[in-house]
Amino acid sequence: MDYRIEKREGFKLLAKVAKFRNETISEEGNTEIPDFWKECSENGTFDALKQNTSKNNIYGACAPISKESTHFDYGIGMEFSGGNVPEGYTIWEVKPTLWAVFKCIGATGDCIGETWGKIFSEFLPGSEYSMIDDTDFELYLEDINEDCFCEIWIPVEKKSYA
Repeated sequence: MDYRIEKREGFKLLAKVAKFRNETISEEGNTEIPDFWKECSENGTFDALKQNTSKNNIYGACAPISKESTHFDYGIGMEFSGGNVPEGYTIWEVKPTLWAVFKCIGATGDCIGETWGKIFSEFLPGSEYSMIDDTDFELYLEDINEDCFCEIWIPVEKKSYA
């Protein structure tokens, strides 16, 4: 599986956040998160984000899914450049860490689920890295090339073989 490892400093996102049931991730045919993206594209969310950020890259940030909770937070945001936080938005802090980065190749969002499937079935079992419980995200680069829909960034650490 094609990927790169990248160390990145922490950063803040200005985000519109919603709660989703844990099962949302694995339910066949579930469109709640794509529907959230559609809603945000139609209700002015992206315009509000662009007015308060310095880069036009868009993040789909996902909080770790916990067995202690029935829901998780998912946010659509852009890197925050400081200033006032508009009503209805929140600051999402992404901690500095090591990341495994995967390109989602395809013309539609279907490639995201396919890439996640490969991350869990190929990358995590066969690599020297394990995923840590922290924010992961899809990154939609403003100047991305045509065959890459987005990138998936997962927080990782080297496996210890003690």
